[in-house]
Amino acid sequence: MRQQRRKFLKGASKAAVAAVAAPYVMRGYAADPVNIGGLYPSTGGMAQIGQGCVVAAKMAVEMVNNAGGVKALGGAKLNLILSDVQSDTTVTRTETDRLISGNKLTAVHGCYASALTLIASEVCERAKVPIITGSSTDQLNKGRHFTFTPFARASQFARAQLQMAKLVADKPKVAVVFENTAFGTATSNGLKELAPGEGVEIVMFEPYSAGFTDAGPLINKVKASGANMLFSVSYLNDLILIVRTVKQVGLNIAINGGSGGFVIPDFYKNVGKAAEGLLGVAHWNHDVNDAAEKVNAEYKKRTGEFIFEYAGGLVAQTYMLVDAMERAQSADPVKVRDALASLDASSGYAAMAPGGKVKFGPDGKNVYGHPVGVQWQNGDLVSVFPKEDARKPLLKT
Repeated sequence: MRQQRRKFLKGASKAAVAAVAAPYVMRGYAADPVNIGGLYPSTGGMAQIGQGCVVAAKMAVEMVNNAGGVKALGGAKLNLILSDVQSDTTVTRTETDRLISGNKLTAVHGCYASALTLIASEVCERAKVPIITGSSTDQLNKGRHFTFTPFARASQFARAQLQMAKLVADKPKVAVVFENTAFGTATSNGLKELAPGEGVEIVMFEPYSAGFTDAGPLINKVKASGANMLFSVSYLNDLILIVRTVKQVGLNIAINGGSGGFVIPDFYKNVGKAAEGLLGVAHWNHDVNDAAEKVNAEYKKRTGEFIFEYAGGLVAQTYMLVDAMERAQSADPVKVRDALASLDASSGYAAMAPGGKVKFGPDGKNVYGHPVGVQWQNGDLVSVFPKEDARKPLLKT
């Protein structure tokens, strides 16, 4: 009797453990969300950009979740945890630290401005959490192991601008004005270094304080330089002021606004017809391929505007993270980092980049990454350069 009782209790104990453990394992596998951090400046001087990025980040998560979530994790849904870095470098450090320490994160994306992203990436590196970003400064790829940059680098923007200058003038004489930040300095230095090899003469190379209120003295220097083309390496508000001042003083000069503020819908809203025909470069544009056009259509429904480069790029980045999780079959940040390092996408939303390919090298750069030359035509920003990426012909003005 005692032996039978022991067998009964042992069997009952196993059954009880199985009854408790089985549902727990299934819940943990099928229902636990995957936390993704999003660091964007929703307030401060870059708030307009940051708010657009937030809309795009939420949209990307909805797209993934509506399509079944992360299938390798039992259909786990993405959970976007946003943090406002307030357009401030000090806040960026504290918010990145708080976001990582206060949440079980698989990865992070952000922050738009290179100066902010450099700081966020430092924190992510220490915490061993991968960060994927559209920020362009080449410094992000120096000594980093958890930082991934799937789009063009600042030095590549410079070469594209110089090559585009020769589409406008046979002998380009360029005035370069740039804001004194990580983005402005990296891009302008690239222009200066590459210009001789591209047959472009730089006749003026002038930094200015970001956020200035009077562009008159700067544009007077441009006028006196004898330049036939102006490169302005600036974020939105500064670029608006520069273009308005060029028009106000009656300076007849071709302008390549580079990246940054030039490729934002609000640029056209603020300068209107003065934007027509102006050139720029972008790491992403809403017409790069069919997937981008689908994303653009959905974003337009939500905002009434085309999706600008950084916002569109971060949708692609979200899918790159999902691709990594599917292959890693894990939400562990280190395993996802390793899967990102072996990403090789040539179709779908994860490959939604100029050229349609994303593959990371040892330094976290996309080996296929390159910018696309864009031009304002009839209130829209269209891809015009290089030839293989052009969606419409360049208009000479």
